[in-house]
Amino acid sequence: MKFNFKIWIEDDKGNSILGKGGAELVKEIINTGSISKAAENLNLSYKFAWEYVRKIESEIGGIEMKKGGKNAGGTVVSDKVQEILKIYEEAMNEVSAVLDKYSKKLNDIKG
Repeated sequence: MKFNFKIWIEDDKGNSILGKGGAELVKEIINTGSISKAAENLNLSYKFAWEYVRKIESEIGGIEMKKGGKNAGGTVVSDKVQEILKIYEEAMNEVSAVLDKYSKKLNDIKG
């Protein structure tokens, strides 16, 4: 047995801005410099990835999408968004560590 969880960042109205999938997408955009390459690498549709990035951009800013074309385009993720991503991952790791501790207690009782 184990505890499991989902964690996301939301705005003041309760709308989700960034969750696990979004964090993976942003990290892949940082690695590739491209929404389309990130979507391809994560087996996401380009439309889904593009809409997710637009949602993040509209809520917190910091993602610059340049017009595409051969040898053009690309996506730049600001230091601010990278810092938010880092804080999100730190929170995920801390919550995971706490729940691992309590999952161990559950399994100790289970025998």
